[in-house]
Amino acid sequence: MNNNTPSVSVVISTYNRAHLVERAIRSVLNQTYRDFELIVVDDASSDNTREVVDNFHNERIRYMRHDDNKGAPEARNTGIKNAGGRYIAFLDDDDEWLPNKLEKQVAKMEEVPGEVGLIYSGWEIRESEGEIIHGRYYPQFKGDVSEKLLMGPLVGSVSKVLVKKECFDKVGLFDESLKSCQDWDMWKRISDYYEFDFVTDPLTRIYLHRDQISTDLGALIPGRTRMIEKHIEDFRKHPGILVIHMKRMGKLHCINGTWAEAVYWFKEAIKINVLEIFKILVWCIVEMPMVKLHPRFKNFKKYEIKSKDMR
Repeated sequence: MNNNTPSVSVVISTYNRAHLVERAIRSVLNQTYRDFELIVVDDASSDNTREVVDNFHNERIRYMRHDDNKGAPEARNTGIKNAGGRYIAFLDDDDEWLPNKLEKQVAKMEEVPGEVGLIYSGWEIRESEGEIIHGRYYPQFKGDVSEKLLMGPLVGSVSKVLVKKECFDKVGLFDESLKSCQDWDMWKRISDYYEFDFVTDPLTRIYLHRDQISTDLGALIPGRTRMIEKHIEDFRKHPGILVIHMKRMGKLHCINGTWAEAVYWFKEAIKINVLEIFKILVWCIVEMPMVKLHPRFKNFKKYEIKSKDMR
């Protein structure tokens, strides 16, 4: 680097994925845009992650390690707190970037109006081995996306974004109490103050494997529950959207086998729109048996209800 204040700080948080993080780091070091630092936050790995990082012998890399495993949100926050760049980009340790990802996003950020705080990119989804491409996806929404973000993450994985560091000064860091949906919550909070824009090209590769939150109902259910509760006032302004999320929570609890919670969420949806009862019945009778047979849920991690969680 030419100086001690790079334009972009890249943050990779990692935990016991030495076999994957090397690919992620290499994809950052191979960027055509060169004014960056790379902060690797090791969340108390017990494998040879430190050795993998050290083997790069690259002055751009700053290695930081937690003494105890604290989770991805806190690891990302450690990276943000130590970032020197005007912009921050994140990369999950199991994903990778195409070489021109930063170049295109920085160029876009510097040409858009000042009220834009986040640039995201298109992406492609691959099998863990990297050969089979499940699809390429292209962004559609820009400008004021606050309402659209009530529907769902919209931007998705942190690996796709370039964010002005000032956004975190304004809205705070990742919510460390969320077991899932941390990215969704962050994008929603940023969208309350800033506009979004995008680079259409698929510049990020997202890899599918078993060790992901999408099959971990133990993280997915409490995370989505907290997300709804945290932003309930915004959701109440859009009852049609709130109903969708309440039904989704009911369905997740059905798949999980936590029936009392499923009934609670379905009842809340029906309170908003009584006609939803017919859609819920159809799903329970026709679709649920097929959903539970889907390979995605064959070995899912179950959500165990604690007494304090009971409604």
